[in-house]
Amino acid sequence: MARQGRNLSDFPILELLDASDNESEIDCIEAEVLYDSDLDKEYVPSHQEMIESSDSDSEEDLPRRRIETKAAGQKRKRPRHLPSTISPDNIATPSTGLATSTPGPSGYYVPLAVGDSDPHSSTAAPAAIHATAPAGTPATTPASPAATLPAVPAPTPATAPAAPRGQRRRRADDGELLVTFNSATVKSNSGYTWHTRPQVAAARRTLARNMVVSSRPGPTQAASQYTTPEECFDLFMSTAIVDLIVDFTNKKIDDVATKYKRKTATVQHTTAAEIRALLGVLIFSGYRKDNHLNTRELWCSEVGALFYKAAMSEVRFNFLLYCLRFDDMGTHEQRRATHKFAPVREMWDMFMANCEDNYTPHENLTVDEQLLAFRGKCPFRMYIPNKPAMYGMKIVMVNDVQSKYLLKAIPYLGKAGTTTRHGLTLGHMFTKDLTSRYQNTNRNVTTDNWFTSVPLIQDLLTNGLTLVGTVRANKPEIPPVMREKKDRRPGSSAFLFTDDLTLVSYVPNTQTTKKNVLLLSSMHTQQVVNDVTGKPNIIEYYNETKGGVDTFDQMCATYNCSRKTNRWPLCVFFGMVNASIINSWIIYKANNPTLQRKELHRRKFMHGLALQLIKPSAQERMNNPSQHRQVKLAIRQVCSLNLRSGTAAGAGPSAAEMRNSMVRCTKCDSKADKKTRFRCHSCRQPVCPSHYFPYCCDCI
Repeated sequence: MARQGRNLSDFPILELLDASDNESEIDCIEAEVLYDSDLDKEYVPSHQEMIESSDSDSEEDLPRRRIETKAAGQKRKRPRHLPSTISPDNIATPSTGLATSTPGPSGYYVPLAVGDSDPHSSTAAPAAIHATAPAGTPATTPASPAATLPAVPAPTPATAPAAPRGQRRRRADDGELLVTFNSATVKSNSGYTWHTRPQVAAARRTLARNMVVSSRPGPTQAASQYTTPEECFDLFMSTAIVDLIVDFTNKKIDDVATKYKRKTATVQHTTAAEIRALLGVLIFSGYRKDNHLNTRELWCSEVGALFYKAAMSEVRFNFLLYCLRFDDMGTHEQRRATHKFAPVREMWDMFMANCEDNYTPHENLTVDEQLLAFRGKCPFRMYIPNKPAMYGMKIVMVNDVQSKYLLKAIPYLGKAGTTTRHGLTLGHMFTKDLTSRYQNTNRNVTTDNWFTSVPLIQDLLTNGLTLVGTVRANKPEIPPVMREKKDRRPGSSAFLFTDDLTLVSYVPNTQTTKKNVLLLSSMHTQQVVNDVTGKPNIIEYYNETKGGVDTFDQMCATYNCSRKTNRWPLCVFFGMVNASIINSWIIYKANNPTLQRKELHRRKFMHGLALQLIKPSAQERMNNPSQHRQVKLAIRQVCSLNLRSGTAAGAGPSAAEMRNSMVRCTKCDSKADKKTRFRCHSCRQPVCPSHYFPYCCDCI
């Protein structure tokens, strides 16, 4: 393409190409056009011509003019790494001919713009766009086609704006997103020293601290033998826990029964079978999502489920919840003075031991908090505004990331009820206690900024655990240069290193206020950024492993067994029931790999578990001769139970065996004077065959 006002004869190379008769050869010829100052000394190229003359095949070299003869009508494309305009403000120095990054106000270099090259890199070869010298400059004829004239500086493009939401992010090769520092080390205000380059060489093999040393994850050998929902549930709500509840509940019933004039079946002592039936009713209400309904609606024959009537009566259910106790009331106040969690401490410790003994976690663990919703009177009730319930009891727990299994939990009893050890922070103490069982296994622990700190990571490393988590910017080990976000480019990442830790600062692309996300990791040692998303590898790993506790909390809320109560120990008990359901369901799935997906659904599992829990108590009620016939019909329909062999006679003699005296039927008119030997098995009143309705032994 000849410039305006110039003839083709002024360029010898173009004359040679024009004279060629072989078009196939011409299409592949590339020629470098150099300006001849002897031909036109008064000509000065414009900025637009410099842009059109800069077409580069490589981002490493600066643009240089090429002419390629192509088919007619084919247009040349503008390189995407060049700006649309050139101004004197974005011209680089003639010494290098490159646009370099400049130091920012916080001591680090601003990220290189799109298409820029690192001036300190050995691969960046200086090049220039050829143009004429200003007027009055002595003319110099190049000795060879490769000779160059004084360089015209290359432009520095402005920072590209962040891509709008929904659009594809630019790849890593479109622009450098790593922040570079102008010093080898960076110090925090407390004097903690960080290095700007990785301190561990990039190894092809996995580091020893990232290789998990443990047995096969999943249910332990003892727990892998149980295949039914009831057996898996008994691993957590064990016989010892049920017996403890029965003993302390009966003591409360004795105190309450003195207020009743009539000693009916409602105020009698409970049994282990009845407590398990109570658990079955709670689980069934969570299965149907009826836990928020009044008991009148649950036991209503029109809108309620027949299951509740088959399990126990409404009055008995409310009475058991009122009398349910988990510790000795005689020493309750004495123990409560020294420990706020005393009303449920013994049962809680037994439950936590069952959770730890029946499952081996995978390589990733999550430490986070759960809020048990409660608005009643409690000495350690918390207010967390970002939680759905906002008010409740804070439970710090550790869960397996892959299966969401609850491994261990510790209640947070407030500042007055929680004592720290050796000057440790609460987050440090909780994380160390929760993961103590899994030390020296090289597992990774993921935490949020309430737990993460540099002393915690170093403590876990000495005990054979790594940690990845967000960290607050006010920690004394965080240098001020990593907190800055005003002069940072959206999508940029900055890394700092020590021998064991990696600190990353990431400024995400957001439409609203600019944020700066800080993470610490003892698992990662290199500055790796995803080419597609632009996020550091540490952040992507954190996003994958942070949801163990949150997902567990969401699963508890989906099929919640909790009921409204003013007693916080009962609220803790409801939380234990929810956790037992999820843990037993996880073990049930692992022990039954051949079952179909529908059979392994948690809702179906809860329905089957509730039926199995109420069956022993329902069988006892079925065999009671004074039990109402409608109740027996409900039990037979729900639980598919019949009278045991030999129990039909217990309800009364058969019609053929009745040898009672002949008396008048109580249902007939006295004038009829009908005499009969038959007696009603329920009220023992004489009835004639006209009012006698027989049932078989299976339907009684």
